[in-house]
Amino acid sequence: MQSILVVDDDSQIRNLLKTFLRDEGYLVSDARNGQQAIEMCKLKKYELFIVDIYMPGKDGIAFIEELLEFSPEAKIIAISGGEQCHFFTSTVKLNSAISKGALVTMQKPFQLEKLLSIVKEIVP
Repeated sequence: MQSILVVDDDSQIRNLLKTFLRDEGYLVSDARNGQQAIEMCKLKKYELFIVDIYMPGKDGIAFIEELLEFSPEAKIIAISGGEQCHFFTSTVKLNSAISKGALVTMQKPFQLEKLLSIVKEIVP
């Protein structure tokens, strides 16, 4: 069974993605920010990461950079709804996530079925 780590500061998003992906047969863990996710990665291997870009503390870009230093084969989907005070900046940051090593980006809100399709392509 494939193991996925969902990293998002929004507990509703984490719980929604965790429940949805578990129902699809994946093992899913979650972290509330990049720092907690890094600590979890030191203890367990994950086949896929779904990472929010805007989070307090260690944001998604910093997490991706650090993760790829010790796990260069990591498969990452970056997600973002933008900063609360800068509505239209999410595409800029999502493009930055691609340049840092994310395979795919998705702008919130997105359809869960579309996410599932991408997940199945990356980790069948």
